[in-house]
Amino acid sequence: MRELLLKILDEYNSAKKESFKAHQLANYLRVNSGQIIEKEASIDTLKYKVEGSPGKGNWADIPWIAIFDKDITMTATKGYDIVYLFCADMSGVYISLNQGWTYFKEKYGIKEGRKKIEQVSSAWKNILSSTLTDFSYDSIDLRIKNNNLAEGYELGHICGKFYDINDILSDKELIQDLQKLLGVYRELKGRLRESSIEKTNDYLIVNSDLGLFEKVEDADDLDGIESSIENYTKSLLEREECPTSFVAKDQKPREFVAKKTDFLKKAKNQKKLGYAGELMVLNYEFDLLNKNGRADLAQKVKHISEDEGDGAGYDILSYELDGREKHIEVKTTTGDSDTPFNITDSELEFSGLQDSNYYLYRVYEFNKEKNQGKFYYIKGHLSNKLCLRPQNYIVNGLLNVE
Repeated sequence: MRELLLKILDEYNSAKKESFKAHQLANYLRVNSGQIIEKEASIDTLKYKVEGSPGKGNWADIPWIAIFDKDITMTATKGYDIVYLFCADMSGVYISLNQGWTYFKEKYGIKEGRKKIEQVSSAWKNILSSTLTDFSYDSIDLRIKNNNLAEGYELGHICGKFYDINDILSDKELIQDLQKLLGVYRELKGRLRESSIEKTNDYLIVNSDLGLFEKVEDADDLDGIESSIENYTKSLLEREECPTSFVAKDQKPREFVAKKTDFLKKAKNQKKLGYAGELMVLNYEFDLLNKNGRADLAQKVKHISEDEGDGAGYDILSYELDGREKHIEVKTTTGDSDTPFNITDSELEFSGLQDSNYYLYRVYEFNKEKNQGKFYYIKGHLSNKLCLRPQNYIVNGLLNVE
């Protein structure tokens, strides 16, 4: 995949000066690009369609390669897709969870369509920001002005990542990013209303107009957490006994007011808090092994989620004193041990597959000022040990209303 992206970035602007018809690079984008991604990323072609476009009839300013979920859309003009968007100056390429701009332009006109597509993007950012921290929710810049289609791509961007031409990741990292974004794409699909793009967009736009996606954020302030991250080797993590059981304290009901949510700051703070907790555990495990005469094992402790990405299914690789591996997932909150925390389906599944050496380290009372916290751990298959509650409900009827 790296070679594919670099070929387009290196050759496209020169190719634009030549005849479009039957050009080698245009054919490469139309035919070969999709085949390469399908093969290297092991794309299920029964579920997904991969298609590249250099333009129709002439060179496009923004060439693209898209992955379409066939249940959602088969075209870049409508619905939701994952798309590689190449900047007009070929300085880099974005991987983006995006929307079809043509749908909004034809339904609302250009001026109102811009407003509507941005509303839908913002609503999805708010909905998805608490479950994914691997990608940026910042706006994208395709390096071109006064281009209606490029502006549509920019406004339709939900989340993604930028790859600079001078710093393109390895094939493994590019594939991991695509697989992670496919996971977000699947989550978005699961939240569609009646599997309908139009009904979903209408729902998001109306609720956005009413301010119902603009929640008051928690008072918890994580500004300044960077000091804890940079000085993690001086952190103090105190182990507590795992509670035999507990029920999370009642949370305050959500307040919905016409106040704009800073979901970008929220997502960034959540990522920083999670990272700080992982570093605390990394330091704790390193010290524990050294203090017990296993400096050899301490040197093997690895921050897997940082070194290899989240595809491994856990955050920290550590060891028992007898040399057995410990696969550690870290969950961190600033609240006490009764504070609810999020966990994904894939994390639950991985705990079952690695039952004998899987550990959940529950870090709580994280204090950025003192650079300390407490934790307990749970070993084994989590589905059998956690009280799980769905985060969203659909009301589809009434019972015994008088």
